[in-house]
Amino acid sequence: MRIDVHNHIFPKELVKRLEKRTDYPYARPGNGRLGLHCCDNLTIQNFESFADMSKKLEDMDRVGVDVCILTVNLPGPELAMKPAEADELARIANDGIAEAVARHPKRFWGMASLGYGTIDSALKELDRCFSELKFRGLQIFSNIKGKPLDDPELRPIFARMNALKRPIFMHPTAPLNRNHLMQLVPVPALGFIYDTTLAAVRLTLSGRLAEFPDLPFIVPHVGGVLPYLMERIIGLIPSYGNGSQENDPRKIFKRLYMDTVTYEPGPLKLCFETMGADQLILGTDHPHGPWERPTKLLDELKCSNEDREKIMHGNAERLFRPA
Repeated sequence: MRIDVHNHIFPKELVKRLEKRTDYPYARPGNGRLGLHCCDNLTIQNFESFADMSKKLEDMDRVGVDVCILTVNLPGPELAMKPAEADELARIANDGIAEAVARHPKRFWGMASLGYGTIDSALKELDRCFSELKFRGLQIFSNIKGKPLDDPELRPIFARMNALKRPIFMHPTAPLNRNHLMQLVPVPALGFIYDTTLAAVRLTLSGRLAEFPDLPFIVPHVGGVLPYLMERIIGLIPSYGNGSQENDPRKIFKRLYMDTVTYEPGPLKLCFETMGADQLILGTDHPHGPWERPTKLLDELKCSNEDREKIMHGNAERLFRPA
């Protein structure tokens, strides 16, 4: 069995709403395909399988994925500057995911996204997603309107998820630092990876994750560059005195979960050796990039059958339990 924790949807109703907008985020045709505009020089292609679930099911069957956990793709609803609009876009996104899950309950599970118009409205929508829509986790973007995830304003979201013992899956968004990236270096290729890594390190060193021991937190793309840089970060903390001194950063880093989205065997091997099978979860990032490769690379990973089963489905079943 294979459960894919990193798989995207962009409901038709949400696209229609973005087509009516003039400020970011908005949708416009260009280069033969509709573009989902997140911010200056960051546009995401609107793939057919964002809304056509029959196409998504065909792709899943081709690589042997039994269940995928749907998350809304960029642009996230929180990118709308007006609070009421951001909250409305989140409701539309979550309703679209719920509709897909209702039609194919054995193949799709849902994860919530929030608009963060206000923290109270975000908590209300979060509660709706778990109590009414029966979602299994929360997707949070790597920064919220330019605020790092360890910002005190976002603490109630982490507290609620900790109380529920439900996982947070982090996904990249427009990076906090886009200097010299936009025109030459594709943001998804480099900026996304560093923004999620920065968010994970800040959540660790700030003590935010230590504060909530019952909160599973998932970092995408084999943990960004964190498995590669983890010992460097830990080794330099004493010299610079940054971060909370009350917690062992290695212990918190090792508590993170990471998905298997990568396109070559080396990063997957490093992530596996650094984190262990209990902390890895299958992801494909469908329909972006060469999304077929992660399942193939996992099949080729040198590990025990027991470890492979954990990564393919066991860990996801444990974390994303039914309501």
